[in-house]
Formats: sequence, structure tokens, C-alpha cells
Amino acid sequence: MIAYFNGEFIDKDKVAISPDDRGFLFADGIYEVVRSFHGKLFRTQDHIRRLERNAREMRFARAEFGELPEVAERLIAENGLTKDSAIVYIQVTRGVAPRSHRFPPADTPLTVFADARPFPSNDADLESGVGAILVPDERWSRCDIKTVALLPNTLAHQKAKEAGALEAIFVRDGAVQEGTHSNVFIVSRGELITPPLCNYILAGITRQTVLEICDKLCIPCHERTVFEDELHKAHELLLAGTTVDVTPVVKLDGKPVGSGAPGPITRRVQEAFFEASERRAG
Repeated sequence: MIAYFNGEFIDKDKVAISPDDRGFLFADGIYEVVRSFHGKLFRTQDHIRRLERNAREMRFARAEFGELPEVAERLIAENGLTKDSAIVYIQVTRGVAPRSHRFPPADTPLTVFADARPFPSNDADLESGVGAILVPDERWSRCDIKTVALLPNTLAHQKAKEAGALEAIFVRDGAVQEGTHSNVFIVSRGELITPPLCNYILAGITRQTVLEICDKLCIPCHERTVFEDELHKAHELLLAGTTVDVTPVVKLDGKPVGSGAPGPITRRVQEAFFEASERRAG
């Protein structure tokens, strides 16, 4: 497979990350995952804008990555991933420097890496729905920055897997935040509701797409605090994210959500998302 590393396209096996890279030493890095459907990348510019915003929040010496959309397209093409679903992974770290808690000199080059890989089918989850569990939110207070420091997410996701669920949903002081790799929506009394953006919630690209779909289809949709007990009473529950698309949650902590089957509003949003992303093209 061909990867992109610090301005060059090379065999992925030849990519060598220094042990002094701050991403390795401190998780001092950010990342993006861009989905490709039949060779067409989905909302690449939105992902790059978020990457640039996060680079500014991290106080990186460089915060413009206008070359990356073209890099992503080339990785999809050169790796023969134009016919099916794929993802492009992008990671940027503060670069290589002797280990120190202080920032390295401002002229230290960032480490920029990207690769592409096939994305396995999640059609069964999309059609039948999945399970989720609730976990206490033990993450740091800047979850709005998409950093590579994902240990709490990893531990929570593994807990979900061991419980036979797809996702773990973080709850902080009784309020729902987000999943380990997705945003959360509920349907209550015919309205789609999602927690408002804050420092504990990532501004998901698929989340924004869902909000735009609701506006277009005149589906009542609100951003407000969602409390834990509302999840158990919700008529529908769904996840939105780059690697989950729009996935119905039909079981929460082992108990059925609503009727225990994907609901009508979820299906409407899901179908519109498929059309917007051209997921079913080809």
C-alpha cells in the first residue's frame, strides 16, 4: 500500500516514525478520518477545516493543510480503492524533538502522515441496528479537539465490545455527551435531539450532515442537553459518525430502545444520508 509521509508518497512499509516523535511520546497529535464511497471522498474540505482548527487549538507551528484533499484523492486512486468503501486516515503531530514537556522550537517540522485502506461492510448494522452501553465520561476536558490521545475511548469501546455492543456512550454528571467514535441522537415525540456542541463533544462531520438533512426534510431537530434517563425512554436512538454512517441503536445496556427495531425517523435520515454520500452509488 502507498502512504503519504512528510510530503512524499512511499510504500507504507517504508514509513519510519522516530521514537522522538511527540505523537509517540506525548500523544501530541491530531487526526482525521475521511470516508470514500466508490472513489468519491465525502466532505473532505470539512474534515480538513476541522483539522486546521484543531491545529490552531493545539498551537501547532503550522495550521494550514490545503494539500491534503489532493493527497487523499491520490491515495484512494493509487491504492485501487475506487470501487468500494474506503477510508483515508490523516495524522499530524508536533514533530520530532528531544523529549521535553515544553514545545520544541517553532521551526520544528510537523510530522504529517496519511494512508488509505478498505472499509469493511457495515450493512448488517445499518439494517438491523446495534447495541450500546453507557459509561462514565472519564476523558479530559477538550474532547472538541480530535487528538490521538484516545485511551479512555479505547477502554470504553473495549468494554462495549465485551458486552456484545457496538458503541459506548459517555455520560458526565447525568448528561449524555457522545460515543467513543460517534455522535448521539435520540428521537422523542417525533423530534430528533442531539447534545449541543461543547468542549466535551466533537463537532462531527456526519453529525452536521444529519442536522442539514433534518432541515432539508423538515424533520424537527434540536440541540439541547440530553439526560441519561431520556435515553432509556427514547423512541429511537441513533449514532452518527464517519465509520458508523447513521446507525440505529436498538438495544441500550441490554434493554430494547423503543420498539427494539430501527424507527421511522432514523430510516428517513439514513436514506437521505445514503443519497448525500452516494453510499449506494455504483
